[in-house]
Amino acid sequence: MTDAKACRRPLEKISRGEHAGLLRDRYLKCPVKAENYVNARKELYETICAAPKTSAEVYKTAFEKYLGCLPGPKAEGLFKTKGRLVIGLGGQNVLETGLTLHHTYGVPIIPGSALKGLSAHYCHNVWGRVNRSFCRDEEFYLTIFGKAEDAGHIIFHDAWITPFLLQECLKLDVMTPHHGDYYIGNDPSKAPTDFDDPNPVTFLSVVGAFHIVVSCDVPGVEGKKWADLSLQLLSEALLHWGIGGKTNVGYGRLIQDNPTNEEEAHAKPVLRHKKGEVLDVIRVEDPKGKGRIYFLADDGFGGFVRNPPQISVGENTRLEVVGVMTEGYDFAVPGSREEHLRQKKDKKGRR
Repeated sequence: MTDAKACRRPLEKISRGEHAGLLRDRYLKCPVKAENYVNARKELYETICAAPKTSAEVYKTAFEKYLGCLPGPKAEGLFKTKGRLVIGLGGQNVLETGLTLHHTYGVPIIPGSALKGLSAHYCHNVWGRVNRSFCRDEEFYLTIFGKAEDAGHIIFHDAWITPFLLQECLKLDVMTPHHGDYYIGNDPSKAPTDFDDPNPVTFLSVVGAFHIVVSCDVPGVEGKKWADLSLQLLSEALLHWGIGGKTNVGYGRLIQDNPTNEEEAHAKPVLRHKKGEVLDVIRVEDPKGKGRIYFLADDGFGGFVRNPPQISVGENTRLEVVGVMTEGYDFAVPGSREEHLRQKKDKKGRR
């Protein structure tokens, strides 16, 4: 007979794991209110981020088999994260924040239901403004999405992350709420002020590429046309609206990529911009949770800025690249670097 107490015995040391979901849900080695909870939580996060690397080989086999079983006619594409992605942030678990992972393989996945919901909202609110047939309960909308009494003809399949570079897909991230009492309470005396203490909350986010497939239950050329149209709709929604949590601060954007060869398809993300370029960037939360002003470029890399513009998280501005580093950029307000160098030269000349 199995010793019940032994089954509940906390794990003393996590050195290796292959299933990120199982680690997250079952392997916190101390109670949440224990004194060493913070260190245990940090250790568990690090182990979870390393887990996909050990399961890459078996997942690759499953990934190829899954794609080979999808019905046609269909439309498909490779979609890369523009920055970071977080799906299922509100899921309950012992780590306070959630992430949707494949039940069997423990790797990130985008549920087909989420893709369908995003597409439906985008179809009605954006395409419906141009062509009324795409509005809710109208002809084209019903053909794609259906309604409660009659399902649509398009199937939005779960998006599986590509197995290449799987070991780098999970990243430790942080958000820093400043007005916790205001967000969770109904007491009017708890209005947000500049005197509230920030409360950094760590969570897991995703980078990588997802293989997205939509198929149509109508055979032949007609079904293929509807599948292509639906993928175009979804690709626009993913680019402009994003999917998952924290989309208002730049998370969840995916860009359709059409690689010319396998090497290009599986290449690591690279810094695309050079020193001297002026870019459109978006302010996002400091990834290290220190409250500094941080901006993200369109290639998914970001950086800090000297004398930053005073804009809120989620707002866009234009910044100049004044330095390119291994992990990101060094930004400056356009023209400010030249002014700084001029003042420095004048000061040196007066000595």
